Amino acid sequence: MTLTPSIFGGLLTGLFLAVLAFSQAAASIGLVFESFRPLGGSFFSWRAGQTRAAVALVARESQVNSDSAARIGRAVLVHAPLSPRSLWLIGKSMEVKGQKDRARRVMQQAERISRRDGAVQLWLATDRLQERDIAAGLRHYDLLIRGGGEAADAVIPRMAMIIMAPEGRRQLAPYIRENNPWLFRLLAAAVNDLPRALPVAQLLLDRGRNAPDIPNIEQVYAPLMSRLLNEAAYTEALRLYPLLPGANPRSLRDVSGTLNGRIDTGYPPFIWSFPEGNNQGGEFVSVDTGETGLDIFGAPGTVGVAATKIIAPAPGEAFFWKIVDRSGNLDGRVNWIATCLVGASRNQRVQSANLLGSSMPENRLMKMSLPTKCDLMRIDALVAGGIGRDPVNLVVGGLKLAQESRAK
Repeated sequence: MTLTPSIFGGLLTGLFLAVLAFSQAAASIGLVFESFRPLGGSFFSWRAGQTRAAVALVARESQVNSDSAARIGRAVLVHAPLSPRSLWLIGKSMEVKGQKDRARRVMQQAERISRRDGAVQLWLATDRLQERDIAAGLRHYDLLIRGGGEAADAVIPRMAMIIMAPEGRRQLAPYIRENNPWLFRLLAAAVNDLPRALPVAQLLLDRGRNAPDIPNIEQVYAPLMSRLLNEAAYTEALRLYPLLPGANPRSLRDVSGTLNGRIDTGYPPFIWSFPEGNNQGGEFVSVDTGETGLDIFGAPGTVGVAATKIIAPAPGEAFFWKIVDRSGNLDGRVNWIATCLVGASRNQRVQSANLLGSSMPENRLMKMSLPTKCDLMRIDALVAGGIGRDPVNLVVGGLKLAQESRAK
């Protein structure tokens, strides 16, 4: 995606016009909407003449409108010489007349009066981006967001777009830090709204250190990891996972569901993941041996995955389990399926026998070979509920990856 500074600036300019028009309509009927202040509360305190002049000037950049805006701005300055909004009117009118350098000086003067005026910061940010000075443009957007409570909600989705471009990621890098108050909203917007998750992962990987750990950030990193896997960005997902807060690299070599005697609480599906819903699912349970096991189920008449996990086994390792308890239905099935995601045997699948079948003994360690020459693979528990009144159910323990010769 090619996202030039002028295109990015145009997106934010359109946003400014929409906000300004809304404030005019609100003022005309005497309303102040507390939840709508993308460019700061000062917009709602503009006099009606200022507001009309600003909307007219931005909507139709004519000589008449620019002269009118300049007159109103100068008139207000007589009574309020420290008015950045009036300087904005004057500067904008100069821009319309083609006097860009003079307009810039006026806007910079307005910023010296107050760095919290959203219109001034937006103009300066757009100006810098049009001049290909992305770093300076982002500094003005930073001030814009910090200056108005809801500014981030309107501006950040546009800022997230520059993550798609390598140069945008490079310029955003200084803001990817734990003390940035709008970092959570930026990453959330990027993960939820961008067409691909890979650039977001690259933004975090380019830092060369652990990903920022801020309150509730797992609500962003969890869907990010899921999206990376859904987009087959396996290499980047594998590189990023150990850098995430709360993630343990050992999760990739473990299928027991526990690390150091506790349930692994990393990010699905690098830890065991269970679907939401009533057709299939699973949970961790304690088994008689004192170990942690998996209890999985499938509703009658349904087929689906009840549990899934990403693993990176060592060469020659196999997947082991022990059936602790089970109850089946006519035509009910539970099969382990291992699918190679990365490696020479990519897309190769290995499937176990039916764990509900009579040929599969209980309380005995069983083995399934895994795809060879595979660096990353996915283990699924595929469940067919069969025909009956109750769900099929399977409890397994002894889950581990081990060399066949060492398994006991």
